Amino acid sequence: MNWGINLKKVSYIFSTILVIGLLSGTLSRCEPEAKKQPEVKNSFTYKDLESVVLAVDKFYIDKSINKNRAYTDAAFYTLLSMPHPLYLYPESYFNEREKYEDADSLLPVKSTFKLSPSDKFIIMDPDYVKVEEMRKAKIKKNENRKMSDEEVKKLIEKDKLRKSVLSAKWEETRFSKKDFDKIIAYVEENLAKYKEPALPNSVLDLDPEIQTPDEEKKADYTINDVYLAAANGYLSSLDPHSNVFLREAWEESMAKINDSSFEGIGAILSGGGTREVVVENPLEGSPALKSGLRSGDVILAVDKISIAAMNLDKVVKRIKGKKATEVVLTIRRKGVTGTLDIPIIRDTITIKNLTYRILKEDPEIAYIKLTGFIKAPNEDSVDSMIAKAVRDMERESSANGNKLKGIILDLRNNSGGYLDLAIDIADLFIDKGLLIVSTKVPNRSPEEAIANNKKITDLPLVILMNAKSASASEIVASAIQHHGRGLLLGERTFGKATVQKSMDLPGNQDFVLKITNSRYYSPSGKTIQVVGVTPDIEISEEADGSFPFRYREEDMWNHLPEIPSASSYKSRFNVPAIKEHVKKFGKSDKYLSEHSDDQIRPDYMLIRSLDYVRALADKK
Repeated sequence: MNWGINLKKVSYIFSTILVIGLLSGTLSRCEPEAKKQPEVKNSFTYKDLESVVLAVDKFYIDKSINKNRAYTDAAFYTLLSMPHPLYLYPESYFNEREKYEDADSLLPVKSTFKLSPSDKFIIMDPDYVKVEEMRKAKIKKNENRKMSDEEVKKLIEKDKLRKSVLSAKWEETRFSKKDFDKIIAYVEENLAKYKEPALPNSVLDLDPEIQTPDEEKKADYTINDVYLAAANGYLSSLDPHSNVFLREAWEESMAKINDSSFEGIGAILSGGGTREVVVENPLEGSPALKSGLRSGDVILAVDKISIAAMNLDKVVKRIKGKKATEVVLTIRRKGVTGTLDIPIIRDTITIKNLTYRILKEDPEIAYIKLTGFIKAPNEDSVDSMIAKAVRDMERESSANGNKLKGIILDLRNNSGGYLDLAIDIADLFIDKGLLIVSTKVPNRSPEEAIANNKKITDLPLVILMNAKSASASEIVASAIQHHGRGLLLGERTFGKATVQKSMDLPGNQDFVLKITNSRYYSPSGKTIQVVGVTPDIEISEEADGSFPFRYREEDMWNHLPEIPSASSYKSRFNVPAIKEHVKKFGKSDKYLSEHSDDQIRPDYMLIRSLDYVRALADKK
């Protein structure tokens, strides 16, 4: 069918991209309420919170959400967002939390209280003096070291166990909207008591030099922040990609995307407020990537200033800056004890969807790098740019006395973008009439996207992908793989198969609501949510050929679950024969050995992939 999608209205299939680098997630800023003024610009009221709840009921993909859980998270976020954070626990969990939390991270208790004697939950006020002592002791004891993959896996499993036990205990308490309203009423009545920040550096693993910013000490937290935190807590219970944020941040970021360039570090971020600020992905070729920032890194401080509980727009303002200036990010990395300081020199970031060249390592192989699915103004569409790239490289190859024997389409680190661009790009390579992707919205018939055009080339095709290949790139890869048009090499992809709808917050156009409203499915009828796309042949990006831990959808809290499928994928290629050909004729090992001491590190996956595209070409 003809999708007829308007680029200005189409939903992103990855987290909506906002740039400081591009950044995504909960963006929120509330102005203090002025006296004797009937309306406050950018205020977020209790009525707006109710509008969020109604929008979830109307638009969210799951029509049977756990309301008790949603209001539990809303209450938790409300208390945790205050300058002096309080913690909410099921009483049954609190009484035995030593079983599930490490001693060096277990928050010391100053006091606990209930709002009603019959409550099955308690509110805990930590002893922040002892928290500070623990923090200093931890820093003194720990040295930065890289943990083994086995240690990382154990940490992940322990954290999953803690979260699952906590969720089960909350289910037992049957926390309800009535309980949530009690907590809101308590905060409204006692807000002044908690407006003074807790001790500086209350995050346990920060460096002693890190300070709390002066403006944060002013405690300009208002009741608007309370309701906004509750709304994002409610949305956080659903999935990691639904949130509500300030419109001006959205418009500023979209303007930068449309300009195709900006000054910053070049990284996709999410979180903020009560959520950790997480690096979802550094952009290809960006200062962030060159400086060593990685997907999954948690940002703790900017230029030695703590960002604990800071809204994402404020974090962004601290990271942004003029070209050639330095910013230092203090991060926590899974698999490394302690913290890391990463200095990054800001630069002008130009968003290029596409680059291409004939590979010098093999002048008969064309290489196309697709970094995103964004339509920039005054640019041809990405699919037409790819078609032009193929024609240009065919002419260049012929002019040099060669003939192209194969194409590598590189989708590594491609975090997605517009859904219809993914469809158009897949359409370039597969036969007319074949299914590319289908989307399913509750209470509506599935919509299918079918290839409408003649494919641009019959040359053997290889797709490169990794754990940072997400959403739109996963659609392209899964369609090409399913129809046997190309060989997928690399590692399992990120695993995000949900579509977010962005809309005005009903009744308050100062805010934008982003909400998950559909899933997409590969041509096989399976959703790749959580599981991702599995390559036909695994190839490592590492020098030693290993596959270390990678941050994926499955590591995000409250992600939409996998939908199990009875069918299993079987490659349409004769993989054993291809591997045997590579073993016999492959040249990558020799090349990488000869270039191991080069100043510029070899692209290990790309070099290794040349053997496989050659194998396809030789067998054609």
